[in-house]
Amino acid sequence: MLNFKPASPLLLLLILSACGTKEGGFPSLERRSYETEAPLSTPIESAAAPSQLSGEFAAKADVLQARHMAAHATYIGALAAVQAIASKAAGSSPGSEIWVNAHLMLSRLDKTRADSVAAVRDFDGLIFEAGARDAGLAVLLTEAQRPLIEDVARQNAEIARLSKMIGE
Repeated sequence: MLNFKPASPLLLLLILSACGTKEGGFPSLERRSYETEAPLSTPIESAAAPSQLSGEFAAKADVLQARHMAAHATYIGALAAVQAIASKAAGSSPGSEIWVNAHLMLSRLDKTRADSVAAVRDFDGLIFEAGARDAGLAVLLTEAQRPLIEDVARQNAEIARLSKMIGE
């Protein structure tokens, strides 16, 4: 028979204190808008920052948007081929050659969008930095980030749909 000792209250307090932030708040566990399943639609042609955004933050936002647009264009370019092989692999037995190839191509498709996901994450940092200086800047940056979040949400949904089609 195992005999367990209860954890000391001090140890529990230390563990719980690691969950907070310096400001005393706790990070949200809510899903980000780009983590939800949204339907795939046509790519956004231009994700320019609002004209009121200027200076250092506008330059950083432009760089992040350019990174996203390049990654998103690569994703869109590879999407049709992955959709075709996923359709062929639908209903195939796990481990078969077509099933493995479909998963491999889906994995490569997912990798093409890595810079889009990183740009959204880096935008979050930029928004946090701007918010410390001026809440108005944070609002403008959030608006500039919105098209990126929407694209990533559509990418997530399509990859989930293709994965379901291929079968796990």
